[in-house]
Amino acid sequence: MNFTRSFRKKLTYSSLRLGQRLAQKGDCGGVERLRKILKAFTQIAVPLRRQLERNMKLTGVYQPELIDAYFDRAADQLIMMAHGFRADFDLSFLLKSFRFEDSFGHLEQAYAKGKGVMVVAGHLCGYPSVVTVISTRLPCAVYSRRNKDSRKVAIMEAIAKAEEVEVIYRPESSNRDEKLQPVIDVLRQGKMLFITPDTPRKQHEGVAVSILGKTAYFPAGAFVMSMRTGSPVVPVWWRWEQDCCKIHFSEPIELSRGGGRIRDKAEEGMKQWSCQLDTFIRAYPEMWWNWLDKRWTHIIRNHNNLK
Repeated sequence: MNFTRSFRKKLTYSSLRLGQRLAQKGDCGGVERLRKILKAFTQIAVPLRRQLERNMKLTGVYQPELIDAYFDRAADQLIMMAHGFRADFDLSFLLKSFRFEDSFGHLEQAYAKGKGVMVVAGHLCGYPSVVTVISTRLPCAVYSRRNKDSRKVAIMEAIAKAEEVEVIYRPESSNRDEKLQPVIDVLRQGKMLFITPDTPRKQHEGVAVSILGKTAYFPAGAFVMSMRTGSPVVPVWWRWEQDCCKIHFSEPIELSRGGGRIRDKAEEGMKQWSCQLDTFIRAYPEMWWNWLDKRWTHIIRNHNNLK
């Protein structure tokens, strides 16, 4: 398991660093050649393919063609990020890979209320670039916790700078209110924040949800912040279809603010969103980046060590 995880991380970081060097010195064609290298490499990456197959089988979604489909979508994510480093990078190039559905109106209506918006998404392949694409229509920042791995931080900050995406980091504090305050301040300014809350937490840090028949614990912070500010929570999803990702916005999840504990209502909101996430992953399993995540692998294999 440790070998597979190290192999995956090394592949990801090496691909991004190589893409960064190629993009800074080359052009679109140079970055796209990296896609062919990744494609060939994933064909022989037996440990990763076996882990992916096993995880999909344990959740009942496995089909043979999903293995290649997943790695194709994962490669899309890495290549999109690499393109952002190009000296001649133009957002119009990235926009060709995405198409908004009419449901974008849900986000526009939520934003027009002037109370800020929490845009919530799962870790779907392409998620780092979706924020950039959304921001071409409505300004949107990213809420993130600073990764302990300095290599990942350096790469992600370089990508955010290249694609002109604002990142708001969660303060390193044991106090829950202090962690949420920067986001509450941003929402009260009427701004939008993008967050991916499908990262499992320890049992005492989250609310129990069911994903693919497994129990995980998700943070309910997005809905706590929504309750405190009146900001609607708008789920966003995207799927690969006809050579581009089609972006769909669900109707806002709005929770009543009167009566009852904020925490209880926030947990109910997180459960509603998790049900939508579960439905989406079952319909488009190749789009979920987290299949090879260490924490999710533990959960899927029923030896969760996050208690």
